[in-house]
Amino acid sequence: MKTRLTLLITFSFINFYALIAQISTTEVYLLTCDPGPETYTLYGHSALRLYDSSSGTDVVYNWGVFDFNTPNFNYQFASGRLNYMLAAYSYNSFLNEYRPTKRSVYSQRVYMPEEELLKLKILLNENLKPENKFYKYDFFRDNCSTRIRDILEKVYDDRIVYPEKESKVKATFRKRIDEFHKGVLWMDVGMDLLLGNPADEECDFQESMFLPEYLMKNLGQAMVVDGDKRVMLLGPTEIIFDHERPVYDTGIFKQPWLWLSLAFIVVFLFTIFIKNRYAQNAFDLAFWSILTLLAFLMIFLNYITDHEAMGQNFNMIWLNPLIPISFYAIYSKHSLYWFWRAQIAFSVIFMLVIVLINQSINPAFIPVILILIIRSYYRLAK
Repeated sequence: MKTRLTLLITFSFINFYALIAQISTTEVYLLTCDPGPETYTLYGHSALRLYDSSSGTDVVYNWGVFDFNTPNFNYQFASGRLNYMLAAYSYNSFLNEYRPTKRSVYSQRVYMPEEELLKLKILLNENLKPENKFYKYDFFRDNCSTRIRDILEKVYDDRIVYPEKESKVKATFRKRIDEFHKGVLWMDVGMDLLLGNPADEECDFQESMFLPEYLMKNLGQAMVVDGDKRVMLLGPTEIIFDHERPVYDTGIFKQPWLWLSLAFIVVFLFTIFIKNRYAQNAFDLAFWSILTLLAFLMIFLNYITDHEAMGQNFNMIWLNPLIPISFYAIYSKHSLYWFWRAQIAFSVIFMLVIVLINQSINPAFIPVILILIIRSYYRLAK
């Protein structure tokens, strides 16, 4: 019995010292990846790398992973109910994801004394447990970047200090993501349509780190209180892959509001001068079909999905749930004048309250709303 106890104690000490030795040779890095061409890569990506020089172990912890084999994957994704998860895999495998798309990858060593490193490893191992690795993704509040920010704050017990001057600079979540839409102006219109009032809440220095680029930038200005001194949380930036970001043409002829304004002028002239009833009905069928699809999408995002950022959307005033009635109103023997009056009223009310509501409205919406008013008035005047 004594022999077994002695062996157990000896084995425990060996494991303890092995763990300490491994910690002393482990380096932690924040990895940041540039935006990519696909919609889901438009805002970049963040991950943590733990490299042990003594054993050669090189692992990346990535909170941006989801399982394509999830039942009803497309619906789960669209409804905001798809579980994201933490995955740990080799550093080389992580880099191989970015080589083909020519996206720059940056690395910054994280200041991590042995005590904090041990705590980080415990938290990571706890996060990797099957019952903990899945989480409900939230674009603004809980994603691959905020998870890194939060775990580092836990490791240091809130001893991370952000620059006071920078902390007072505030924007909104919408303005932050607009910075990444310069090359996809039509997508910017779509995002402004789908994102509701929560996107216009103030986004301070710490909250801005929901974006990988801001996580890299803002943590790079953070200090750690270590005893009686302060140390920079992140070291200098090392470029792993260096690729130039594409330069986008954002001139006036690329602006959606210009083309939609021209469309409004064409529709205005068409409404006045084209007397052919079949042409008018064909146009209305196409126009109100598009609005109907958008109205159903607004209903789905606001009342059926779990996407909090897309709720409380004032665009539902002009893209209202009554719009699908347009088909019946066009082809029925009943004129349904109340319907067309309601559409004009909703649109005018929306235009009047734009300056009062706490939601940023994309200027490209205005010509579309004017077309809606014109076509509704045309139906009233028939």
